[in-house]
Amino acid sequence: MKFRYPKYYENFQCIAGQCEDTCCAGWEIDIDDVSYGYYMSVEGEFGSRLRQSIREYGEDCEDAYEKHGFILKDNRRCPFLNDNNLCDLYLALGEGALCDVCTDTPRNYLEYGGARELSLSCSCGEAGRLLYADEAPLSFVEEETDGEPELEESEEELLLAEAVRYARDMSITILQNRKLPLSKRIIHFLHYAEKVQECLNQNLVESVKKIDETIFFVDSTDVEEPCRQLSYRFFLSRLRTFTEMDSISQEWEEILGLLQKRYLTPPDGDLRYVQEQQKLWQEVESRNRLYEYEHMLVYYSFLFLARCVDDYDYLAKAKMIVTSFLMLRDMDCAWYAQKESGFTKEDRVNLSRIYAKELEHSGENLAFLADELLFEEAYTVENLCLSLTIT
Repeated sequence: MKFRYPKYYENFQCIAGQCEDTCCAGWEIDIDDVSYGYYMSVEGEFGSRLRQSIREYGEDCEDAYEKHGFILKDNRRCPFLNDNNLCDLYLALGEGALCDVCTDTPRNYLEYGGARELSLSCSCGEAGRLLYADEAPLSFVEEETDGEPELEESEEELLLAEAVRYARDMSITILQNRKLPLSKRIIHFLHYAEKVQECLNQNLVESVKKIDETIFFVDSTDVEEPCRQLSYRFFLSRLRTFTEMDSISQEWEEILGLLQKRYLTPPDGDLRYVQEQQKLWQEVESRNRLYEYEHMLVYYSFLFLARCVDDYDYLAKAKMIVTSFLMLRDMDCAWYAQKESGFTKEDRVNLSRIYAKELEHSGENLAFLADELLFEEAYTVENLCLSLTIT
């Protein structure tokens, strides 16, 4: 079986209590059946605490992947997360007692095409530091493992997986083409995704590899001049979209509040928004840090694009990736403007962490954003391209 992962994963190690955040707060913590059975067998005082901390999910828990989960405390903290942000369950029973979700986090797994892929969620600050540490283009490792695929796939599913994997890798190559400005690379990325989607819509999976990729590596796509009113209007749409999502952390609410304070309250919010976006872009360009946005786009491409093997919607994943770039750019802008002391690497890591926690760990939020991308005017390919013109 093939196993793929980003090269920087080889350097990942959880820093536990030294972490600025915790994996054990903000969302439901599902318990797999094997772990549940073990927890029911633990004796003594700790066993009683375990059983009192577990609930059975009802039909209203649409996001749940398992039948049981922990009963969360205030601020949606795991009942075994102590005041030092360490796990009492781990301390009492050892690492082997952790349920699957606690063992895997912040790792994301996807199995398709006879292979398993792993990515490290930016909701983990340490994973974010590794992602943004090096300006060299991100690289990925593929190796053979002794394990066998858990999924049984038909010949048709294997052909789809091969085409999707090819398209995903080509999309990453387009984003990493540093001969072009980043905005043009993103436009090419979207237009390539449109062509991939056309093949999938017509059930011509084998045609994905026949798309003429050469047109996406030349400086041929015109980027329209910035339009203040349009850029601001699309920003307002994004802000509404993300404000209506389920809020996972106080940090997220504070970022949304900052965006509203800077760009909604003042009468000249549209002018301020455009000017501060341009100022931010000049800052990251002058410090040779545009690669961080490239890394973020590639990270989300590796994480999301191949998931279209389940729904055939490659373009929706590409639009979600570009929308994530735009929203993070908005967050960066407001943060940098109110700080007035430079935009640091740690700022980049923290804002990526806050955004990833909001989006990646909530099926409800992912589903809501997917609906917005489908029906709202701001998220057409044309308008997403126009939203890039500030940069």
